[in-house]
Amino acid sequence: MSSSSIVIINPQKCRPFLLKVMVYSPEAGYKFIIEIQKACTANNEEVWKLLFDLYKKIDNNFVEIISVEYVAGDPNEIEKVAAITDEGMKRSQVREFRENVYPVVKTIAVKGETPTTEDQKNANLVIKNAVLA
Repeated sequence: MSSSSIVIINPQKCRPFLLKVMVYSPEAGYKFIIEIQKACTANNEEVWKLLFDLYKKIDNNFVEIISVEYVAGDPNEIEKVAAITDEGMKRSQVREFRENVYPVVKTIAVKGETPTTEDQKNANLVIKNAVLA
């Protein structure tokens, strides 16, 4: 006996990627890299993230000392993070990362301890402000 099966194909296929958008040296011996990541859930939904990686020069090599992952939550944050992949970072965003995000993240890193809940809240807040700048 013959049979048929029908499969409906979802045209919205989430395609993950990772894009390095900025490398910046805020002071001698340090640099940070900002990357935008689009991840996909099991339900094919997009998850937008901003990764802030801080490096310190040790013995003529830059070594990563801390990484902060910011997951965009509300639609405005998602729109701003996604826009960076098309438009690059705005001057106001670059300034926020240099003047506010970098010092907060560096302070957490140089303590050399597991970040506290307060550290995590502060890092999240300054990154959110930079994204929305």
